[in-house]
Amino acid sequence: MARHLPPASYMRNLLLKIAGIRKIVILGMASLAAAQTGATAGQKNAASSGAYIVKYYVADPASDSTYETGPLHIVFSDGTEIVKELPPKEESTENNIVMNQEGFSDPQLADDRQTIGWTDTYDNCGTSYAVPLAVDIYRSGRIIRRIEPGQMVWSWMFFDRGKHVAVVSGSTHGPEVGTFRLYEIETGRVLSEAHGDEKTQALKPNAPKWAKQLESRLNGGGEAK
Repeated sequence: MARHLPPASYMRNLLLKIAGIRKIVILGMASLAAAQTGATAGQKNAASSGAYIVKYYVADPASDSTYETGPLHIVFSDGTEIVKELPPKEESTENNIVMNQEGFSDPQLADDRQTIGWTDTYDNCGTSYAVPLAVDIYRSGRIIRRIEPGQMVWSWMFFDRGKHVAVVSGSTHGPEVGTFRLYEIETGRVLSEAHGDEKTQALKPNAPKWAKQLESRLNGGGEAK
C-alpha cells in the first residue's frame, strides 16, 4: 500500500506514552455532537417523510479557513438541505494534546437513498495531513452509527441497501493488507471479519464476497450497495 504513510501503531504507541504525563483529548464526541446539530439557521434538521437524497457534496473550505474541507451538504427531494458543520477547533497545550477534526471525506449514498455515510478526518502526528479515523452513518435526520476501527480507514462501502457497512482499516504506512470488517448498522455489531495474506498483500482466495468487493473498491473499482 504505497500510498499510506507512517504506521498508525506508531502513533498509538506514542500517544499512550504521552498519556502517562499528559491529558489527551480526541474530539470524536464533539464531532459527533456537531454533526447531529449541523443544520444551519433557517434549515430543517430532517427531511419530510418519504423524501430521498438527490445530491450530496463536501464544500471547499472558505479562503480564511484553517480546515482541510468545508461543510458536508445533503440535499433531499423535498428541497431540504442539511449542512454538517465541522466542530470548533481547540488549541493544544503542554498538558492537553488535541486532535482536531479537519474535514469530511468519501461520502457515499446507500441504494435506499435514505442512508448516507462519510469519513471524518483528524489531525495525525505521523503525517502532514489529516487522516480518516471514523465512519459516520446518517439516516432520518441524525447520525445513527459511528464506526471507529482504531486505525486509518482505508476504504468503506454500504451493502444490502444500507443495512450493513464494510470497512477496511490499517496503518498509515507499511506493507499491511488491512483488516476488513462487516458491521450491522442497526446494532454496530461486527458480523464478519477478514484478513489478508502478508505475502501477497491481498485477500486470500476464500475471503468472503463482501470483503473482495471492498478490496476492489480500495483498488479503484466497486461502488456502494
